[in-house]
Amino acid sequence: MTHTNPDRARGFRQFTIGMLAYTVIVIAGGFLLEPQTLTPLVAALIALLPIAAALWAMAGWLKAVRTFDELQQKIFSESGLIALGLTAVATFTYGFLEVLMGLPKVSMFAVFPFIAATFALAQPFVRRRYA
Repeated sequence: MTHTNPDRARGFRQFTIGMLAYTVIVIAGGFLLEPQTLTPLVAALIALLPIAAALWAMAGWLKAVRTFDELQQKIFSESGLIALGLTAVATFTYGFLEVLMGLPKVSMFAVFPFIAATFALAQPFVRRRYA
């Protein structure tokens, strides 16, 4: 029999709804707006609008993670620290290569997928350490 923690389920539901809202806001803005017709203030407000949905989603994720047992929280924390460290090393290294070797600029949009990928890749290694 599986036991479902209602706080965890609510947290993940909040995360899912928040990320869906974020996605809809970003895609709708991309398809419905023409950036060159917006004043700088309106453009800034529209660019910042998805932050509310993302913060709400993040609060749900945190609520769900707080329901994990201590070992799972430790695994998540260590995986996050590994992802943070690898991202710092990669971004600074590439930044120096951009300046010193003239490599092409990389968009900030690449940073979060890199963090997510390194977090996901670190999890099995960290989990194995505690097995």
